[in-house]
Amino acid sequence: MAKEISIRRPHKLGLDAAMEKARVLLSELATQYGCEYRWTDNEVSVRHRVTGITGQALVSENDIKVYVDLNFFQRVLKGVIESEINKVLDSALA
Repeated sequence: MAKEISIRRPHKLGLDAAMEKARVLLSELATQYGCEYRWTDNEVSVRHRVTGITGQALVSENDIKVYVDLNFFQRVLKGVIESEINKVLDSALA
């Protein structure tokens, strides 16, 4: 499956503060959208229970990178998903 969405968002929070924000945010989003997730160090893997859409986020000292895998049929949702991710990141990193 190809990485259909790739977003890099710079921040000035430092690693610890960015990780804390990411953990809280992901917990809230998982409840809201019905996702499963698993952290390994500063990387999280996410899977939407209903659609099977998967993704990863990598939190570093200076940025957060988000990748989402979409299959052929899910590509029609690319714009909606990408827009929502950008809104969430804008809000969380403001």
